[in-house]
Amino acid sequence: MKLTILGSGTGVPSAIRGGPGYLVQTGDLHLVMDLGMGTLSKLDRIRVSLKQIGPILISHLHPDHTAELVSLMFALKNLGIGREETLQIFGCRGLTRQVKQLQKIYGNWICPDGYTLDIHEMEKDEVRLEDLRISALPVQHTDHSVGFRLTHSSGRVLAYSGDSDVCPGLVELIRGADLAIVECSFPDEKKCPGHLIPAEVGKTAQEAGAKKVVLTHFYPECEGVDLAAQCRRFYQGEVLVAKDLMALDI
Repeated sequence: MKLTILGSGTGVPSAIRGGPGYLVQTGDLHLVMDLGMGTLSKLDRIRVSLKQIGPILISHLHPDHTAELVSLMFALKNLGIGREETLQIFGCRGLTRQVKQLQKIYGNWICPDGYTLDIHEMEKDEVRLEDLRISALPVQHTDHSVGFRLTHSSGRVLAYSGDSDVCPGLVELIRGADLAIVECSFPDEKKCPGHLIPAEVGKTAQEAGAKKVVLTHFYPECEGVDLAAQCRRFYQGEVLVAKDLMALDI
């Protein structure tokens, strides 16, 4: 698996960080987790066509994680893209209703043309696609939030927290993961309910036995703070601080 971080920020506009978005490539799959602001332009920058992306995983329904869902469906109306393959979207509870509501607002401009849209809601279950097993586990953020665990046929595991506070589900999600992408919205001294700080990420990753952690989902308060050092006080594994377009092999 290859991971490319499309956006390491939040819903707060930033010149250096786009909204949450993560591309995982394996075999013929170009899986995208969350569609924050700027995700589609980052895909174009690394020459990944909207014709070939999918499936898409949506962790929860907050605007910073779904902002470019409308943009994606609108872009796919462009016949020059030439998408014919079914676009599968796996996501949290309530996703189907949200897409239908958006289609009521925008009408035919975001209804599929030439391809099929296939939406599956997940809460604590899994699906298999090619050489990946995709599992969803509830985490503590909203009443519908999930994180995703991708298990490759090689045995390698990539976990993504979405947005989460400390909870048993997060420990289960990243347990033994070769790489855990974990939100870290604020530095230690600025804890915000529903989100994680570096010390909490470190303690959770240590408990779960995750092998490597990537901190991400940074609000402006994180800039200029040594988040990795705060995390390493409680975690013995490798800690990376996400940057947009950072690429990692798993």
